[in-house]
Amino acid sequence: MNVPAKRRLRVMMALVYAVQGAWWPLLAVHLADLGISGSARGLIFSTMALAACVTPFLAGQIVDRRVETQRALSFIYLAGAGLLVVFGSGTIRDPRILFALMLVYWLLTVPGYGLSNSLTFRNLERPREEFGGIRLWGTVGWLVAGWGASLTLVRFGVHRPGSGVYGAFLLAAAISFVLGVFCLFLPKTPPLAERRSLGDYLSDTRDLIGRSDVRFYLIIAFTVSLTTPLMYQIVPTDLQARGLPRAWIATAMTLGQIPEILALAFIPFLIHRCGYRGTLALGILAWSIRYACLWVDPPLWPAIASVTLHGVATACFTVGGQMYLDHRSPPHLRAGAQALNVMTTTGLGSLCGGLSAGVLIDRLGSRSPWIFAIPCVIDAVLFSAVVVGFARLMKRSSAVETIVAGANVGVKVVAHATEADPSIANKTTSLTTPQAASRATDNKIRYKRLRRKGAARSS
Repeated sequence: MNVPAKRRLRVMMALVYAVQGAWWPLLAVHLADLGISGSARGLIFSTMALAACVTPFLAGQIVDRRVETQRALSFIYLAGAGLLVVFGSGTIRDPRILFALMLVYWLLTVPGYGLSNSLTFRNLERPREEFGGIRLWGTVGWLVAGWGASLTLVRFGVHRPGSGVYGAFLLAAAISFVLGVFCLFLPKTPPLAERRSLGDYLSDTRDLIGRSDVRFYLIIAFTVSLTTPLMYQIVPTDLQARGLPRAWIATAMTLGQIPEILALAFIPFLIHRCGYRGTLALGILAWSIRYACLWVDPPLWPAIASVTLHGVATACFTVGGQMYLDHRSPPHLRAGAQALNVMTTTGLGSLCGGLSAGVLIDRLGSRSPWIFAIPCVIDAVLFSAVVVGFARLMKRSSAVETIVAGANVGVKVVAHATEADPSIANKTTSLTTPQAASRATDNKIRYKRLRRKGAARSS
C-alpha cells in the first residue's frame, strides 16, 4: 500500500476517535450540572450500548454486501455532526429528551468504529504488523480532542460548576463534519460479498461464532465490558470530588492515551512474543490493577496516575481483540466480524455495565471506594480464565487448521496430477478432500442412528 493512502488512514483514525474524545469524558460532569440523577445518567450512558446492540451488524452486513465503506462512513459522521450541534445549543435539559436524542445519535454513529477498523484492515498488506501503527493515531486524536475541550471550556468561561459543557459538543460537531467530508477521499473499499445471498452470509457468520476460540474471546470481551463503563460514569466526578478543577478533567482523562500510544506502537512485538493470549491477558491485568488502586481510596495525584493503566488495557485487550478477530475471520466477513465485536463489547456488555454503574452510584455513592472493588475482582478472575483457558482452545484450533491445511494440500496434489494425466481422474486415489471426509463422517452418524432405531423397534 502506498504512503499517501496510509496517511489518509491515519488521519481518518485520528478524527474518528477525536469526535468522541471531545465530549464523552465530560458527559458525566455535564449531566451532573443539569441535576440528573445517577439512575438517569446510567440510562443516558447506556444509549451507546443500546445502539451497539442493533445497528453495527446491520451496517456491517450492508457494507459487506452493498455499499462502499468510505461512503457509509461519510454519511455517518455528517449526520452525527448535525446532532452534536443540537446538543451544543444549550436548549436541551430534560433527561427524557436527552435520552432519546442520544440514542438516535448512537444509532447513526456507533457502526463507524467497526467500519473504520474493517476499512483499515482491508487496505493494509500486513494488518498484523501495520494496524497498531494506524490505530495509535486514533488515540492521538482522542488525546488532542480532550486537551482542546479543556482549552475551549477555559476560553469561553464555562468551567464553573452548573454551567454545563456545551462548548465540548460544538467542538465535536466541527470535528465530525470535517471527518464526514474527509471520508470521501479515503481509499475506495467496495463490498466483497455482494454476490452472496443473505442466508449464506448469516451462515458464514454463525460458523465464525461456532469456533470455540472465537466464542471464548467474545464471552471474555462481554464480561470485561461490564466493568469499563465505570471509567467514564464514575471516575470523572470522583476526580472532581478529590479536588481536580473541572476544566482539567478532560485533560486528566486523556493521560491514559499516552501509554496507549506506546503500547500500540509495540503491539506487533507483543503479539509476536506473547501471542494473542498473552497480549489480551496483559490488558485485563492492567484494568484489574487500575481498579485496585482506586479501591484503596488514594489521594488525588495517585488516582490521576492510575488513569495511565487504562491506556495499556485498551491497547492490549480492545485493539488486540480487534486484530485477533480480524485474523480469525474470512475476508468477506471482516466488516461483519468487527460489527459483532462492537455489539458484544460496546453493545451488550456496556449496556449491562452502564446500568449497573448507575445503580451503584445511587446505592453506594460515587465517592465510595467499594464501588471499584467489584470490577477489580471480575477482571482478576477473567485474567486467570484467559491465561488458563485460551491456551487450550488455541491448541485445539491450531490442530484442526493443520488437518484442514493438510487436506487442502492433498486436493492441490490431485488437481496437479489430473492436469498432467487426465486419466488419473478416473482412478482411485488415497487422498481425500475435506468434503469427502465430512460426508463419510455423516454417513457413519446416520448408520449409527439407524442401528439405534432398529434396536429400539426390536425391543
